[in-house]
Amino acid sequence: MIVTDKKYCMDKALCGKLDLMCDRTSGKKKFDNVVLIDGNEGYGKTNMAVACAYYVAHKLKRKYNVGNVFFDLDSMIEYALNTKKQILHWDEAALGGMASEWWKKNQIKFMKFLMVARKKQHFFFICIPRFYKLNDYLCIDRSIALIHVYARQNIHLGRFTYYGVNSKEELYNNWRSSKKRKYGEFYDIHGTFIEALPKLLDEKEYERMKDKGILSLQENNKISDEMGVKKKLIIGFIEKQKDADVKLNSKQLAKAFEVSQRTIQAYTKEIKETYEREEQKL
Repeated sequence: MIVTDKKYCMDKALCGKLDLMCDRTSGKKKFDNVVLIDGNEGYGKTNMAVACAYYVAHKLKRKYNVGNVFFDLDSMIEYALNTKKQILHWDEAALGGMASEWWKKNQIKFMKFLMVARKKQHFFFICIPRFYKLNDYLCIDRSIALIHVYARQNIHLGRFTYYGVNSKEELYNNWRSSKKRKYGEFYDIHGTFIEALPKLLDEKEYERMKDKGILSLQENNKISDEMGVKKKLIIGFIEKQKDADVKLNSKQLAKAFEVSQRTIQAYTKEIKETYEREEQKL
């Protein structure tokens, strides 16, 4: 269906779920809402978040632009504590390979913030690499929904599955017992979505802010030394694979070391460029 003043397409059933959330935050009890969005890199988490955030902003008559998008948790918390009734989009997953290490240390801080921020009536959209990286409080108790984005047959982008309070808990508990991500068994609704970011946000400004967020983390040493140690281990393993009979591909390496495929590919490229520079010196 065509929605808002921007005239973009959104799944009708998904809009219905967002409408209920809007009623929840604008009703007598004035709840806030936390929506989690997860999925593989490049599969559209940001586009889904932007489409949903703008829809909600339009429905609740709130603003949503690049100023409502955050890549640094401290900045978002400071903004949220000093405002009310905002649409807040935390694009943590945009940090790529840093995300898994950074998230482990910051979900506790985010959890403590949410415990005192209920009366602010904020509406949060949180992009994360994987829902099962969260603790029970964030995944089950505090979030109202999970949206998983994926590509059908790992080719056709723009697909999603939606999990409400009960189905989200079933998915999470199943993961804890089986260690299998059975997204296809527990969802409430499923559908498709479009690339919304270019139509709804200033794309150049978004990329500038993302770059600034990454640099800020690096300059302030907010990225733990653990990532540096892990990088050395991964690079060492990739180099040893050259002479191995059985080699792991980037997807298998990413799973083994709990980083993104993008990170593995970047390290592989770094190794190749180092060898090329060494050969030129000879």
